[in-house]
Amino acid sequence: MKLLFTILTFISLLSIANAANSANCTNVNGDMFMNKCWKNDQSVLPLMASFIMQFVNPRTVAISTTTILFLLPAILLLSNSPSVYPALKNKYSQLRIILIHMLHRSAYPLVLGVGLYAVFRQRRPCFCDGAPVGSIYGMPSGDAMAGGILGAFLIDKAPFYPKLARVLGVCVMVCVCFERTILGFHTIGQVVTGTSIGFILHFYSTRVPQWFIAVDILMQWILSAIALQLDPALIYSPNDPNNLWVWFIWGASFQILVLFLLFRVGKSPLDGWRVLKQSMNKMSKDDLNIQSDSAEDHLLAYAIKPSHDMIESDERYKRRISKDADIPYTFIAFIAFFAVNFLSFCMQQWGWLVHTSDSAAGGTPMS
Repeated sequence: MKLLFTILTFISLLSIANAANSANCTNVNGDMFMNKCWKNDQSVLPLMASFIMQFVNPRTVAISTTTILFLLPAILLLSNSPSVYPALKNKYSQLRIILIHMLHRSAYPLVLGVGLYAVFRQRRPCFCDGAPVGSIYGMPSGDAMAGGILGAFLIDKAPFYPKLARVLGVCVMVCVCFERTILGFHTIGQVVTGTSIGFILHFYSTRVPQWFIAVDILMQWILSAIALQLDPALIYSPNDPNNLWVWFIWGASFQILVLFLLFRVGKSPLDGWRVLKQSMNKMSKDDLNIQSDSAEDHLLAYAIKPSHDMIESDERYKRRISKDADIPYTFIAFIAFFAVNFLSFCMQQWGWLVHTSDSAAGGTPMS
């Protein structure tokens, strides 16, 4: 019902705000209501859309989440109070796995969304001032998919005031759909499809066992790689910023980081498997609580317990922090992420694994 209400609200808002295409554009997909170009260059509407875009862009969300994960061990490394360390370690573990799952969901539009472009093969709606707006394909909208995922999270989890969170979730989905259509990047049909897929993906990804994420990611890679490589229409100009293959590889780098970090969850491989057998939705705070009756947790209590020898106590405490922060493994994970991410830039620069032509028509760069 909430998704249906969101779609109806968005269509009503767009109809009132832009009864006709006000820009000097051609409707690439025809003049039907769901497929026409709604680009608007007048009044404050494009300004509002551009303002919204900077906060809900899936690329921005993925980069922000990755940055937080990179800096997260600092919570432990900067700790200087043994008495609060167990509680701090619990918060660290909980926040880390939440961020890993957030990064996984934010990568859906960057990998699966790009692959689906080459499956549906529906063009973007606007051809303005002699050039197409955006890349070649627009079905489904990746940004709307990201908005659907975020909106579903706020509606499903309601992480703060429940009613306010759910209202905000609906507003996020409406605003993203409005932004993508008013700027001319997508049709109403494309943003509705993207939002619906994102909404479903949230509930799917939080209800399956966490180990299934690896299968999920592998299937996304296979589908997207095959679809993108077999599409004869995908011919790019040199160093084309709208190279879909490059977008796919760039998004896959975040999923590689997810795989590295997800399978390092838990105090041990056995404990990690106990966590990964559960879905994210069924996990409770107790599942990530490091204070149990296990021998390792007794070691933790000993490691942070002050002794008469303050130097010895300080050394034990530092060793425990170093072990829990797991810097060497985290460093390896990020090296793999940066290597694949950098590879995508090389592919764009030199046109690796794609068809290029000097005569290929490039669209306006995507924001």
